[in-house]
Amino acid sequence: MKIGDLVRYRGWEKNSGSGPMALVVDVRSPQSDFHKRIRVAWLGESIPIQASVISTTGERISSWCTPKYFEIISEY
Repeated sequence: MKIGDLVRYRGWEKNSGSGPMALVVDVRSPQSDFHKRIRVAWLGESIPIQASVISTTGERISSWCTPKYFEIISEY
């Protein structure tokens, strides 16, 4: 994943395909699968429940999280 990618939150179910979508806004440690973390900006009119779980302040921008809970929809 890289900045600008459109991703879908899949949570703990790998094949759910119905989670909320977001844009990747920042990437940390992209060379390491173990240490790689991303920040996302959630899309849509209302903020999904996942935004309040992943964000420390309940905003549209998440805190640093592991990319394994997201699937790429469209690459920038």
